[in-house]
Amino acid sequence: MRMNLGMFLGIAAILIALSKYEKSPPVVPVEKTRYFGTTVTPMDYEKSDTFVRPVYLNGGWVGAAGTGGSSVGGALSLPAPWHPGLTVRVKWRRCERFYKHNPIPDSEACHWTEKHVLVHPYDESGGTNVHILENDDVLIIPTMLDPRHPDYPGPLYPEKDFRLKKGISK
Repeated sequence: MRMNLGMFLGIAAILIALSKYEKSPPVVPVEKTRYFGTTVTPMDYEKSDTFVRPVYLNGGWVGAAGTGGSSVGGALSLPAPWHPGLTVRVKWRRCERFYKHNPIPDSEACHWTEKHVLVHPYDESGGTNVHILENDDVLIIPTMLDPRHPDYPGPLYPEKDFRLKKGISK
């Protein structure tokens, strides 16, 4: 069978088109982010005799900020693994102490603070410490370590004595 010029050019065009055809890359399933729950210990480092109550992380209540150690109030869900830029929205209310003989209304004695805070890098976590420092600075440290451990990346437990400064204990 003889091919005429038109058939030859038609077949050549089809072969050239097929040779440039690229297969689409294989579909890679999208991996869903895994999350884990961690207990939260909010701690108050302000040197004054004010108190922080309540504390919220990402809209969820996690308790009152104390001196740490035994005060676990709530939980926080964190992604596994940690990634740069991970933040948590922290909201808390700091109040002046209550004076029985000269009460101050909450609207004057208390103020709210809310901010997005970067989460300290973690590989694993047995609990999350929220350090509310002076000047409304905040550290969020998910960790397996106690603040007294030499490798702990944040401050030691606060030294604030809530009962003595508030006149509860003598």
